[in-house]
Amino acid sequence: MKAQSETVYMATMLAGVEPIVVDEIRSKIGDAQIVEIRRGKVFFSSKHSVSQVKSLRTVDNLYIYIGRFPVGPHKIHLKDLEENMRRMDISKAIDLDKYRHRNVTFAVNASRSGKQTYSRFDLSEAANRGLQKQFPTWTVGTPDHRELEFRLDVTDDQAVFCYRLTDSAFRFRGGQRMFSPAALRPTVAHALVWHSRPDHDEFFLDPFCGSGTIIAERAYYPFGKLYGGDISEDAVEVAKQNVANIDGAVISRWDARHLPLDQGTVDKVVSNLPFGEQILDPSEIYDLYLKFVKELKRVMKPNGSAFLMTDKVKELLRVTDKFGLECYVELELSLKGLHPKVFKVNF
Repeated sequence: MKAQSETVYMATMLAGVEPIVVDEIRSKIGDAQIVEIRRGKVFFSSKHSVSQVKSLRTVDNLYIYIGRFPVGPHKIHLKDLEENMRRMDISKAIDLDKYRHRNVTFAVNASRSGKQTYSRFDLSEAANRGLQKQFPTWTVGTPDHRELEFRLDVTDDQAVFCYRLTDSAFRFRGGQRMFSPAALRPTVAHALVWHSRPDHDEFFLDPFCGSGTIIAERAYYPFGKLYGGDISEDAVEVAKQNVANIDGAVISRWDARHLPLDQGTVDKVVSNLPFGEQILDPSEIYDLYLKFVKELKRVMKPNGSAFLMTDKVKELLRVTDKFGLECYVELELSLKGLHPKVFKVNF
């Protein structure tokens, strides 16, 4: 039997969670070797199947790395890029016997960073022309209709070319869930869960659960008790639907300042705290955090821990200091124009 050859993959993720992605890769893909880490990207090699690689839950998209080459900064250099694409060996990513002579629709999505005089659209068009010279029967598809999708990233004077393995629904768990306003992307929620080191018999709580994304992601691993709640009736209804098939998950409508839980019962909290002016008036943040952390201190077990995401750094630090709790930043993220931090609070 022919041995499985080693493949190099590129995983993309929210900027700031790269260390968590690396940890998940090493844990779930036994033979994985980390090749390179960039902002929002992790390159790794493995002989495992694509289906095994797709088991990763903290990544937004997965690609097969095809190659890289130098590229100049001016439009005149796009001719060289086009020629590089004409000669690019893509057989490591797709079965050429299946696609070479067919009328295949494809697209190259491009990005750039650095001091170039061309746009990402210029890059995409040049790459498309190069591939069409190599495969004359191929035609450029539309965003809604293409069989093959490639990615070209130009950073300064280097171009990286990859083949996309996952579709746009991958990061949203196949479109099987509903999301309320300000809901976390499932991959980000899973990164927070993974970072918390889930334990098989813990009482896990998300007191600001919104549409239940963190609860749904925590359910991928064994748990003792799994509770979530929110003050919004609409959010709670969405959350209940999202976890309806998870045996043991409990969703309730509550005020996180007055949790219907016994004292000293919760092992771990992971939560996306309310922040941002679209959610809460800035003047209300400190009072909310003060009353919430006081309540959290009541329901947490000794040596329990909470992983809380917010961009209201001063407010959270003031509150935890007031209660004598150890609180420090573990992650800094880049999310929809905001830069929230993930704090670990020890009880």
